[in-house]
Amino acid sequence: MSKFLSAFLSNEDGLVTVEWVALASALVVGAIAIGWLVLGNMKAPANTIGNQINSTASTTTSVAHP
Repeated sequence: MSKFLSAFLSNEDGLVTVEWVALASALVVGAIAIGWLVLGNMKAPANTIGNQINSTASTTTSVAHP
C-alpha cells in the first residue's frame, strides 16, 4: 500500500490536465467578457447607422415614386 500511495502522489499527469482545463476556461471567460464589452458598446452606433439608413431609404423611396 505504501508503494501505491507513493506512486500516486508522485504522478503529475492529472495535474497537467487540471492546468489545461483552467487555461481553457480562462480563455473562454475572457472571450465572453470581450464579446460582452464590444457588443454593449456597439448598440448606440448601430442604432445611429440604422436610423440614417432608414431616413435615406424613406427619402429615396418618396422621391422615386411620386
